[in-house]
Amino acid sequence: MLRRTGKRVALAAILAAVIAGCTPNQYGRQADKAAYKALAGGQAASLGESKPFDVRYEPFRSSDQEPCRGITVGRKVVPIGEGQSVVVTLEECLEIAFRNGREYQGRKEDTYALALNLANMRRGWDAPVFSGDLAGEIGASRQPGPDPDNSASSSAGPSLEQRFRQGAVLTLAATLDWSTDFLPGSGSDNLANSLLEANLTQPLLQGAWRGLAYENQYRLERDFLFAVFAYERFRQTFAARVYGQYYSVLRQRDQLENDRMSIERQKTTLAVTKVQVEGGMLTRIDEDRAEQALLNAQVSFEQSQQSYRNSLDTFKILIGLPVEAGMEVDYPATLHELAKAGPLPIDLAEDAAVRIALAARPDVLTERAKVRDAARNVDMAADKFLPQLDVEMGISAPSEPPHNFQEVRFDRHARFAKATFNYQLDQTDNRDSYCLAVIARQKSGRDLDEFLDRVVLDVRAAYRELVQSKQSYELQERSVVIATRRHRLAQLQQKQGELSPTDVLDAEQDLRQAENGRTSALVSYNNTRVRFLADLGLLDVNEKGSVHERTEPIKFDRIGRRYPYVQGD
Repeated sequence: MLRRTGKRVALAAILAAVIAGCTPNQYGRQADKAAYKALAGGQAASLGESKPFDVRYEPFRSSDQEPCRGITVGRKVVPIGEGQSVVVTLEECLEIAFRNGREYQGRKEDTYALALNLANMRRGWDAPVFSGDLAGEIGASRQPGPDPDNSASSSAGPSLEQRFRQGAVLTLAATLDWSTDFLPGSGSDNLANSLLEANLTQPLLQGAWRGLAYENQYRLERDFLFAVFAYERFRQTFAARVYGQYYSVLRQRDQLENDRMSIERQKTTLAVTKVQVEGGMLTRIDEDRAEQALLNAQVSFEQSQQSYRNSLDTFKILIGLPVEAGMEVDYPATLHELAKAGPLPIDLAEDAAVRIALAARPDVLTERAKVRDAARNVDMAADKFLPQLDVEMGISAPSEPPHNFQEVRFDRHARFAKATFNYQLDQTDNRDSYCLAVIARQKSGRDLDEFLDRVVLDVRAAYRELVQSKQSYELQERSVVIATRRHRLAQLQQKQGELSPTDVLDAEQDLRQAENGRTSALVSYNNTRVRFLADLGLLDVNEKGSVHERTEPIKFDRIGRRYPYVQGD
């Protein structure tokens, strides 16, 4: 008997160890499955998609590994820390950002965490929650006398809990206890018994019926749909940021080139001035002024070069590249293509843009939902004035003692029923909570009105900035034409002795400013336009970050059909 019992205990210990070793991986797979299911459901409900995104992350460099020597994007390898550089196009930068951008990855993980929390909180509503515990104890002690005290015991208590929207809670539980003292011979030393129980609790007044018990779960599910919709909008705005910052780096690179060309032109001006000074046509002061202007241009070039390198490093961090990655923007090809296309128009009136923003911005969802929640909080505060009246019913059936735990005696079951009543005579706290809830409801309405006004203001300001940027580019384009003609004439007249070097230098400075202003105006319009489209949901971004314009915005029509109060008037 002692030998068989020892084998059972050893087997139980091995089984417990195996279970303990497998539990994390098993629960991890279950968590992933639940989270992906929630994400798929959220995307299907809000965006009409059924494929959830992937939260895996493959960093280019890790602190606990050897540093990466190269980054592959398409068929191109971007070297790291080798003193070499390759040209990376805008499309390739978008692909890198959507694969390894730290901010983008963090947003994905936040959405996944919300899905995981929702999947966990739904347990007990859709299906019963399985819970309980397994416990065991084995020990040995010696006391004065011939017989040692060796004993072992174990217990198991699985349970199922089902919650209902009317506030009821149904619990099914089973209990199994087993103990032995390891003494051979008498079977009475091994005890095993079990108990089956069922319990139902239903509130009748406070917290009953009107879906109050489900309110928190309802908000979790709704807010998760909002989060999925907001994540999709974040993908568009993130792509717009990468898009805009890439062109901003190109603008600084073009300014660097303009400074270099200005230096070359000023060298020519200085050479002509020196000849005229030697011929007695000009004074040494004119030569010094031309040389000083050249030195100032060289200083400006060094500053522009430093600013370009800083902006390029900042851009690397945005897309998730190490700062020491050897990359250069695609200059001048990308900027020439943008200039050739010119300011692309937006076939959208200001009023239409406002209507789209109110129907497509995710933050509008949240603000309108706050008004509904504030009204619901008033109902919940009013519910606290009701007395607590709960009805509880249960039934239990034990096993056949002392060994036959598998034989449950339903004919010896026990039943019980009871009612619990509780009412607070002092309702001051409930009164204050109710009054504060009413005030909060009124404030939420005012906050929504102010928020919608600010949305309208933001859209109109962005639209006007877009129009102003286009007009600025057209003016700068004309300014470059005039400055170029003026500079050529000034150079020609200087060689003929009709103008002083000062006039040529003034024309040179105006030409350089006009060229920089034209590029800045073009990039500003392009970036403002892309940001404007992203804010209105008029961009389509695939899994590699490729950006395409949409003819129709991504609206929350699906969410509005499920939650009509977010549609507005």
